[in-house]
Amino acid sequence: MFTGIIEKKSKILKIEDSRFTVENCFRDELKLGQSVAHDGACMTLEKIKDGSYSFFVMEESFKKLNFHAKRVWEYFNTERSLKADDRIDGHFVSGHIDTTGEIITYERLDDNSLILGVSFAKEHSKYTIEKWSIALNWVSLTIIDVSSWYISVSLIPLTQDWTNLWDLKLWDLINIEFDMLGKYILNK
Repeated sequence: MFTGIIEKKSKILKIEDSRFTVENCFRDELKLGQSVAHDGACMTLEKIKDGSYSFFVMEESFKKLNFHAKRVWEYFNTERSLKADDRIDGHFVSGHIDTTGEIITYERLDDNSLILGVSFAKEHSKYTIEKWSIALNWVSLTIIDVSSWYISVSLIPLTQDWTNLWDLKLWDLINIEFDMLGKYILNK
C-alpha cells in the first residue's frame, strides 16, 4: 500500500532485458525483497549494490506499463511502501497499474502551474470523477476535468520539481492507477 506522494526521483542507470538498475536514493533504508513503487508500479528489489538497486519486470507488467518506453538516464518517481503509523498525504494506491494513457495536452499557465490532459481507453472512464483522485506515473493528483476518454489534472510548481511529470511531452505514455476506493465501490 502506498500514498502516491513521491519521495524521490530515481535515475535509471541500466536496462538489460527485463531488469532495471536504478540509482538508490534511499541509501541504507532498502532491503532485498522490499517493494518500491516506480512510476506507480510496485516492484520487488532483487539486488542492492554500490548506490543502486535492481528489479525484474515481468512480461505481464510490460503489457500494462510504460516501462518499454523508458530509457537510461530518465527518472522514475519512487515511493517506499506505507508504514502503518504514517500520515496519508495523498490517497491510497496499490502499486498495480490499471492502464497507460497518452499526454494529449500540455499547457503552462501564467502562475507557472501545468495542466496535463491524458487520454485512455473509454472503458476506464467509469473510474473518473471530477475532483476525485488519480495516480499518474505514481503522483497522487486531483482530476479537474473529465470526458469519456480523457481527464485533465493540474500540477503546482512543487509537484513539477519533485516528479518526472515536468519532463513529459505530447504523446508520451503515462502509467495510470485509478482511485482504489472508486474501483471497489463500482465493482461491489
